[in-house]
Amino acid sequence: MMRNTHLYLTTFTLLSSVWVTPILAGEGDPLLEKSKFSLGAGISNNSISGPVSDEIGYQFFGAYNLNQINLMEGVHSSVEFGYMEYGFSGDSSGIWATYVVDGSLGGKFGWLARLGLDIGDDSGLMLGVGLGYSVNSRMELRGEYVIRDEVDSLQFNILYAL
Repeated sequence: MMRNTHLYLTTFTLLSSVWVTPILAGEGDPLLEKSKFSLGAGISNNSISGPVSDEIGYQFFGAYNLNQINLMEGVHSSVEFGYMEYGFSGDSSGIWATYVVDGSLGGKFGWLARLGLDIGDDSGLMLGVGLGYSVNSRMELRGEYVIRDEVDSLQFNILYAL
């Protein structure tokens, strides 16, 4: 069971290094710009149907702002990828990737929606909605409800822009 966790972490590390290396190299035009990256972490209350009780899990993730893909005025988009430990007994974890759209509700409050894939113990479609609060220009607090094929999550995340 631990073997799967090591596989997910290795895959995540390799994908991250492929994306980050051109930025750190500093030669010519980088493939990706450092100023568009964000790092995040969070905790979640995870539930599955049946006699199993809810469990507390955690996740770590990275985001890349896609300024060039804004669907309409005031709506921004990004891609996020991460690793989540669901907290259930055994090896209950997975890596995930989503496309995220977000916008302002007024003041420091905003909304967000995500659609993507979870690859792991709950492989399949991943869909979520939530609210955000901008603490300052670099830090955002998020509350989200995310559903997968088997696991539903109520999440609290912190996102920090580099």
